[in-house]
Parts: sequence; C-alpha cells; structure tokens
Amino acid sequence: MPKKTFLVVVLSGLACLSALAGPPLKAGEEGQGPWWMRQTALKTDGTIAPLSSHPWWSRAQNLKVGESFAVPAEGEARDRMLVRREQFRTSGMVSKLRDVEAIVWIIDDDGDGSALQGGDQDSDCYVVDYDADGSVDRMVDNIDNDGDGRRDELDLRYFDDGRLNWAWFGDDLDHDGAIRKITGYERGDEFQADPYGDGIFYMNKLDPRRGVWSPISECPFAFYDTDGDGFSETVVRVSAVPRSYDVSRDPDYANQAYLRPWEPPMGDIGIINIRYSFDIDRGSSKASPLHYDIGFNMIGSLPYDFPGMVRTNPKRRPPQETTVIPWKDLRAVADSYEARETGFSWNENADDTVGNGADPEKVSGPDDYRWEGVFWMWERRFIGNTGGPCQKWNMRREWRSRPAAKRELYYSEVDRRIHLLGAEEGWIEIGHFGGLGSLGEIRMFDTNRNGFFDRWEVYLGGDPRPVRVTTVRDEKARVIDADPAILTEFFTGEVLPKAMTDRRRLMKAMTNWRPFEVPPGLAASMESGSENYRRYAMDVACELQYRDFRDGLMKQAEAVLDRLREASTEQNFMGDLLAIKRSPDKSKDLEQSVNSHTAWRLVRAIAELDAAYGSGDTDGACSAIAEIGRIGFFR
Repeated sequence: MPKKTFLVVVLSGLACLSALAGPPLKAGEEGQGPWWMRQTALKTDGTIAPLSSHPWWSRAQNLKVGESFAVPAEGEARDRMLVRREQFRTSGMVSKLRDVEAIVWIIDDDGDGSALQGGDQDSDCYVVDYDADGSVDRMVDNIDNDGDGRRDELDLRYFDDGRLNWAWFGDDLDHDGAIRKITGYERGDEFQADPYGDGIFYMNKLDPRRGVWSPISECPFAFYDTDGDGFSETVVRVSAVPRSYDVSRDPDYANQAYLRPWEPPMGDIGIINIRYSFDIDRGSSKASPLHYDIGFNMIGSLPYDFPGMVRTNPKRRPPQETTVIPWKDLRAVADSYEARETGFSWNENADDTVGNGADPEKVSGPDDYRWEGVFWMWERRFIGNTGGPCQKWNMRREWRSRPAAKRELYYSEVDRRIHLLGAEEGWIEIGHFGGLGSLGEIRMFDTNRNGFFDRWEVYLGGDPRPVRVTTVRDEKARVIDADPAILTEFFTGEVLPKAMTDRRRLMKAMTNWRPFEVPPGLAASMESGSENYRRYAMDVACELQYRDFRDGLMKQAEAVLDRLREASTEQNFMGDLLAIKRSPDKSKDLEQSVNSHTAWRLVRAIAELDAAYGSGDTDGACSAIAEIGRIGFFR
C-alpha cells in the first residue's frame, strides 16, 4: 500500500475512533459520527427524514414483494445498503395485528458485506416504512460491541408520523445470542424471546426538548439465573412513571402512556411500582421454564436517580445515552424499596381458566406461567401499574397497607405457610385445576393488627356462609429470612416435607373411621406436578375430607340430640336406658350405646378436633379422631 494511501486510511480510522470515543451524541448530532450514523440522522425532536426524500425512493416504490436493490453509493457506503419490499404480519403487541407491505432499508454498519446478502443480526440496522408511504415507522438496530460477530445490544425504535417517540433496549448478558423476539420489525412473543437466563431490557422515551432518552414505563425488566442452569429464578419489573401521575386517571400508566406524545410530567420520573418475583421451590428448568412461585407487588414513589444508570454506547445511533438502573444493582433496589403498600402473591397451583404458559400450544397445566413473574390481581385491593392479565385461581393474595422499607416474611404453624409480615388480609380462590370446577375460597385476617394472621374462614360449594372459621390466640408465627436462597432451603427442606407428612397422617386417621373418595382430578393432582403443587392439592383434598368427616359425624350426633330435645327430661333418661337395653351386645354400657351421653361425647370430641385442625395441631387432631373412634357405634 502506498504511504500516502496508508496515511489516509490511518487518519480516517483515527478520526472515526475519535468520533466514537468523544462525548455522547444527542439526537441532531449525527453529523459528528460515521457515515452510517449520518444516514439515519434525527432532528433534536426526533424527526427523521422521510424515505421519500432519498434519491432511490422512486425505484423503491416500483419494487414488488421480494425484490430488492443495492443503494448506489461511493466511498465507505459503497455496497453497504440495500432496499427491499417485504410483506409480513405485524406482531400486534403495539400496532394493530395486520398484514402489511413495507419498504425496508438495510444499512451495514460494520462493513462485513451483509447488506447485499439480505442483512445480518449483529451490526446491521433496519429502517422500516409500513405501507410503503415514505414515512419511517420502525428501526431495528443491532449492536456488536466487541466485534465478535454476535449481537450484544438491541435497539427497537418506534416512530409516530416519522418522529421518534420511544424505544425498547436490550442486552445479551448471558451471551446466548438472544435478546428479544422481533416480529414484523417490532416486539414479538416474549415466550419465544430471552427471559430465560441473565438478561435485561427496558424502555426509554425521547425527550424532544433536549434530544435525549428518558426512562419510561417498564424500565427495566431484569432476569437473574441464580443457579447457573440457563433459566431465570428471579425477575424484577420496574414501573417508571411520572411522580405526579393520577392513578385514578391512568391506573395502568406503565403499560399505556409511553405511546403518548411527550408531556411535561414525564420530566420527573419515579419508580411507582416494583414487581419482584422468585422461583422458591426450584421448579425453574428446561422442562418448566419461567416458573415463579411468589411475587411482591409494591407501590411507592422513589425518584429515578441511581449511580451508573446513564449508559453510553458510541456504536448506538443518537441519542447514545440511555437510562436504566444497572442490572447488578436492581435487586438491592427492590429489596430496600420504600413501599407505601404491598401485595404478596403465592402461586399454589395452576389455573385452567387462563393460558399464559411458555408453550403456546398449551392453555393450562404446569407450564401456565407469565414470563414477567407473578402479578397482582386487580380485584378487592387495587394496586396500580401491575399489568395483566394474570392468574386468578389458586393464587394466594395478601395485602399490607402499612409502609415497608424491606421485604419481610413469616412462617405460620397454623396453616404451614409462608406469609407477608404485616399483611392485614388475604384470600385464595380454590378450584379450576386438575379438571375441577370452582370449589371455594379461604380468607385470612389479622384481627389484632400484630402483623400475623389469626383468623381463617373457609368457604366451600358456593355457600355464602363459611363452613369453617378458626380464630387463634397463638398465631404460632415466626419471622423468617426472606433471602431467596435461604427461603428456598427452608421451604423445600422443612416446610413442604412436614406439611405433606402431617396431611397424609391426618387424612389416614379420618379414613380409618369414615371412608372418603377424593375426586379423581384432585387425586391425580396430588401425584403430579411440582411438590408445591402436590402439597396444595393434598391440602384441598384434606379440607374436603375434613368437611365430610366432621359434618357426617355431627349429623349423627345431632340426630340423637334432636330427638331428645322433643321429649321431657324423664323421657330422655328412659330413652337412654331403653337404648342400652336394646343394644345387640348386652355387655355394652352407657358409654357404648347410642344415647345422649355418647352423642354429647362426640360433640365434645368434634369441638376439640375443630380447634386442633384449625390451629394446625396435627397431633391434637389425630388424638381427637382417636377419641371419636372409641365411640364405636359411629363407624
């Protein structure tokens, strides 16, 4: 190479590096960057030159679907741009689901010759004009930071009438080559994207006054593979919303308002809601991805201002600075978030009425999980910006109205469950799993406001009156460590085995004296799915058996007492004696005959059984059942 030519190449390269290494560029400053950056230059307000303003536009208009041409250019841009006409269906995630024809302009940023081959997914930019009307609608920009031929970051930019409005950004943190699913040059199905290991994606909105990005809406979604198996066990979703927003006017601002034009309140963004979800029973795996058991949904108002949140990438088309809480810091933010109120959810089993699973072919069953974690339900206690739709049945909900600066849990020996410390109320609607219909509901209350549930009400069969009410003086509660790793060990190693052993023992004790057939679907659920699911199915079966056992025996006892209520005291006495005399076994005495004495013994034993069963005292419940068994004629 001649020295002069070599010098020109070196100086050109140094100039390019200098441009890339200089201060971050805002919208409207693309002229300071390389040629490919200048091609898609914006004005400060985000306006981009329409495709119809380019010299190749008339040729593009005459293309048929599937046809393309290389854009004539000299110098660095030569053979690095392609225009083609495509037909595809939009994803329907933002724009209406429809078939469109589009002009797609492909720009090869790294000069590897990919544009003339139809484009690649590491350093090519796709500028998309829906309906081929000359106005830019989407831009998909792939960024390879380290030059290894693999995409490291993704920009998915949305334009309204040719003006940049907002964008999704994402990083491939686990280096598996996946960030987001793109369908029709916009956000596609997230189940087919990359919420499965370590990763982050987030929204920013263009501030058209300054030509810079501002956090908005879901900023970020962050996923954490805590055991290194390639599947996430923790997910955090932050709602970045103007701190002055009116929840009564915009109850789900984070999922909607980013589409609006820029509004002055968007200049003061806060974290209004955090959804923080975990896999506690170690169910997350290739066979059952996106398996999250519990979730905190918290409302507050924390200014969006954190160290390291401003990120600069010189390979990004301006604006080059994005804003997001660093992935490595986000869990600490969620752990210490000042929540004004908190909703806590625990996924106890599947919900056959919804189909949000990882496998689109399935509408229910063990894969019935949201990719975003465990949502709150917009029923009974409203929590804004939580999103939806979400699971209704077999999802335990607990609500705390008082502020909390950290996530705190406790374990109750009464129901063998982990609860939100300070929750004043809770509920779970039971049914619609294992082929079952609606079965009932359990409600929980902290009546003395000491932070622990002390009252449980059980409703079954559509009866508006509870079939069982338990109020305890001793909640048998202990605060436990909410660290996910410690919680997992406690739950899987101690809570589940003991709870299931106690349930089996209690069900066997009842069956010894009164046969009961568990509904087939429920019986199957007791033998399939995760251990957490099997435990819940066993709890439901035990509750149904307990109701049958208790009510059946109580009816027999009351039948005796009702008959005697109609007679005089003398007749009652004579009736008891007559019952003894008529006994087939003449050796039976007052204690072993069907009479008011033994009927009352049974009532007393059932009362003791109620107290023991309701308070989680399995030993006491089995002792009460043994006492019932000794009243032999009730078998």
